[in-house]
Amino acid sequence: MATLSTSQVKPKWRKTADTSSGVSGSMPRPRHGHKCVSIKELIIVFGGGNEGIVDELHVFNTAQNAWFVPQCKGETAPGCAAFGFAVENTRLLVHGGMIEYGKYSGDLYELQATKWEWKKLRPKPPRNGPPPCPRLGHSFTLVGKKIYLFGGLCNAAPDPKSHTARFMPFRYLNDLYVLDISKNPHQWEIPETTGTPPGPRESHTAVLWKKNEGTPEQKEFLVLYGGMMGSRLGDLWMLDLESMAWQKPIVSGVPPVPRSLHTAVIGAGNKMFIFGGWIRDERAKSNENVADTEKDLSVLQKEWMCTNSLGAFDLEKLHWDSYKYDEGEAAPEPRAGHCAAIVHNRMYVWSGRDGYKKSVDAQVCCPDMWFLETAKPAAPGKVQLLRASTNSLDVHWVTTLTADTYHLQIQVYESPPASNPAAAAALAAAKAAAAPGAKQPTVLTVPAGAAVKNAPTGAQVVTLMKPGALQLTPGPAVPATTATPTKPSATPSGALKLPKQPVLVVPEAKAAGPAGQDVKDGTTGENEGAKSDTPEGDDAGPAVKEPVAVSGAMKEEAREKSADEPAAAATATATAPATAAATATATAPATTTATAAATATVAATAESGSAVAATEKPATVAETKEKPKEVDQTTKQWYTVGYFTDGNAPVANYYVPLVDDDAKPEALLAAATSVLPAGVTKHLLLPGTAYKFRVAGINMCGRGPWSEMSAFKTCLPGFPGAPSNIKITKCPEGALLTWEPPTNHGDNISEYAVYLATKPTNAKPEISIPTNQLSFVKVYDNPIPTCTITHDNLRYAYYDTNGQKPAIIFRIAAKNEKGYGPATQVRWLQDTMPAGQAR
Repeated sequence: MATLSTSQVKPKWRKTADTSSGVSGSMPRPRHGHKCVSIKELIIVFGGGNEGIVDELHVFNTAQNAWFVPQCKGETAPGCAAFGFAVENTRLLVHGGMIEYGKYSGDLYELQATKWEWKKLRPKPPRNGPPPCPRLGHSFTLVGKKIYLFGGLCNAAPDPKSHTARFMPFRYLNDLYVLDISKNPHQWEIPETTGTPPGPRESHTAVLWKKNEGTPEQKEFLVLYGGMMGSRLGDLWMLDLESMAWQKPIVSGVPPVPRSLHTAVIGAGNKMFIFGGWIRDERAKSNENVADTEKDLSVLQKEWMCTNSLGAFDLEKLHWDSYKYDEGEAAPEPRAGHCAAIVHNRMYVWSGRDGYKKSVDAQVCCPDMWFLETAKPAAPGKVQLLRASTNSLDVHWVTTLTADTYHLQIQVYESPPASNPAAAAALAAAKAAAAPGAKQPTVLTVPAGAAVKNAPTGAQVVTLMKPGALQLTPGPAVPATTATPTKPSATPSGALKLPKQPVLVVPEAKAAGPAGQDVKDGTTGENEGAKSDTPEGDDAGPAVKEPVAVSGAMKEEAREKSADEPAAAATATATAPATAAATATATAPATTTATAAATATVAATAESGSAVAATEKPATVAETKEKPKEVDQTTKQWYTVGYFTDGNAPVANYYVPLVDDDAKPEALLAAATSVLPAGVTKHLLLPGTAYKFRVAGINMCGRGPWSEMSAFKTCLPGFPGAPSNIKITKCPEGALLTWEPPTNHGDNISEYAVYLATKPTNAKPEISIPTNQLSFVKVYDNPIPTCTITHDNLRYAYYDTNGQKPAIIFRIAAKNEKGYGPATQVRWLQDTMPAGQAR
C-alpha cells in the first residue's frame, strides 16, 4: 500500500442523509446498472434496476440533500441498464444499453433538462462505415461538442431468447466512434487513430482530462481504465484527442486491484478517482483454467466479489495512490454497478449491488448516497463588515461550497492614540471591563458643563470639552472591495453540527441591535461587505463646500473631503421581484441585507424632504492623510475568534493563545466543538481599535487557504450606528429609499445623508473599476429616513459590475451631535445597464 506524504490530502467519505424521505416516491429504489450525470448542484439518475429494468428518472439536489422526481414529457427513452450517459450543458444524451435480458439497444435519446422533455434522435451514419451496433457496457464521454464511444459488449446470438443464462454468446468490442452533436442531425464518425489501441472490453470507464487546463498549452486526453474481457482488467490507456494517438503510459505506485463495473471521476489536483466495482475473489481457486464465458453464473458469483477500495491516479505524475481505510473510518459498503458524479470536487456515489449476497433471487442493492471529499475547501471571500459598534464588529464573508465550518481569526492592528483624552478614557473603561472578573461598565458621554443625574453605579463618565471633541483618529488605509456572496452552502446532513454562535464564546452582553435581516425567499439579493469602518467626527477634516443646486442634472465639481461625511461601514445589496420591497425577519447572527424592488412595480412615493444636488463626496478611510499608528510588534499575532457554520460572525471577543495553526483536520474539528480550553483567556474588543480579520474553511480534508485580510475599526462611544433595513423600490420619479434608524444612538439623529456612486470623469467607459475608486456624491440630507432619488440623478449613476448583475450603489449614514457614524452601502441590482458602461 502506497504511503502518503505529509503534503498530500487523504480523501474522506461521508454519508449523506436524505431530507426528502417524507415525500412519497421521491427517493429512487436501490438498483444497479444505472448511470448519472451532474448539472451544477444537481445529480440526474436514470435507468438501471434490480427486479426488472426501469425507465425512472430521479434528481438529487446536493445543496439540499434531497431527491425529487421531475415530470417528464415527450418520447421517453426505454428503461435500460449499462448504457451510455452524457450531458452537454442542460442536454442529456442516452445511448444503447440492455433494454431486456439478452436484448441490447443502439438508439440515441435526448432529454432537455430545462423543460424535462424527451426526444428520440436519429443521427446520420458514418461516411466510412456502419453505425455502432447495439451494445452495453460501453463508455460515452463528452468532449466539447463531440462524444467519444468506446468498446462495450454486443450480442453474438442470432436469437438471444433461445439461450439461457448458462451460456449466452457475446462479443467484446474495442471500436471507437465519435458523435458530433454540433451538427443537426447529429453525425456519427469513425476516427482514424495511431498507436496500439486498448483491447476489447466492457464495463470500463473513460474520462476526459484537460492537461494544463486554462492555459495556451492545454491538451485533452481520453483516459480509459479497467473493464472486463473474460477477466477483470487493471490497465490504463490514454488517447491524445489532438493527434488521435493511443498510448499506454508507464505508471508508478501501487495500482488498484483490476476491476469492472467501477466508477471514475476527475477530482481536484488532476487526479482520477477510482471506486468500487467487481474484483477477483482470491479465496476462489477452483476452475482457474476455465474461461469465464464457459462457466455457470453461480460459479462466477462465487469467484468474483464487490469492493469498496479507492484508488487515485495522478495524471500529471502518472502515479497511483491506493488508500487504505483506517480502523473505524466511515466508507461505503462494497458495491458494483453503482453510479458516480463529481460536484464541486466531491465524488458522489449512489446505490449499486453487493455481488456476493442474494435476496429472493435478486441482487442486494445499496440504498445509500455517499460523497468523497477530495480536496480542502477553497478560500472564502474576504471578510466584510456588516456593523460596527464600540465593542463589537459584526462581520460576514462569502462561503465556499465544500466547507463544513469556518475558522475566523483576528489581529490587533491599531490602538487609539493616548493623546486623545476622550479616546483614552473610553479605552481605559474598556480595559477595565476586559480585566478578569470585571463587569462591562456603562459609559456615559455628556457635553461640557452638563450635570450627570441618576448615573448607574460604577458608570464611566466621559465629559466633552467641546462639541465633537470625542472623535476617532483617522485610521489605516483600507481599500474598498466588492464581494458577492453566494447563498449559504447547505451543510450535508451528516456534517458536523455547530451552533450559529461560536462555541468558544462565554455569555456576555450583546452588541447593540440586530445585525440586519436576510433576503426573503424569491429575491435575488446579494450581500456585500464593508468598504471602510471609520465614523468621522466634526473635527476630522477640512470644511465641506456648501451644496450647489444644479437644475435637472448632477454636476461633478472639484471638491474637498467633508468633515461630516461618513465612510461606508456596512454594505448590502438591494433587490426583489416585481412586487413591493420585501422584508425578512432577522436571524442571529444575521446579515445586513437591504431589499428593494429592482423591476417594474410602481410604488407610492413619500415626500421626505428635498433632494440635494450631488456635489459632495463622502470620506473614506483610504482618503485619510495620517499614517496608521500600529501597536507594538509583539502583539502582531493572529488569534481565534471562533468556529462558525455559516458566513456570519458577531465578534465581541477573541481568545489567547492562538489555536495551533498547523493542527490536523481532526484537531481543528475537535476544537470547533470544545469548551474553552484550559489556559486560554478571552479578550474583549476595545473601542476605537482597528482589527484585521481572515477566515478559512475546514472540511474533512483539512483547513483550506486563508482569505484575503481586511481591517475594521470599532467605534468610540456616542457616534450613531449604521442605518439598517434599507429598502429600495422603483417608482415613477426614480428610486424610493427607506431605512430604519441606527440601533445605537438612533434617537438623536440630526441628519441622514444619502450618497450615489458615480464614475470618475477620467475613467474609461469600457473598463470596470473597483468600488474604492468610485466618486460618491451627496443626493440627500434630511432627518427623515426616506427619500426619492430622481431619474435626473440616477442617469449619472455608475453601474457596478463586480457582482452577478449590474448594480447602482448607494451609501446611507446617520449624524448626531458628534458627527457621522458608519454608512451602510447598498447595491441595487438591475436587470440591464445603459450602453457605454463596462460590463
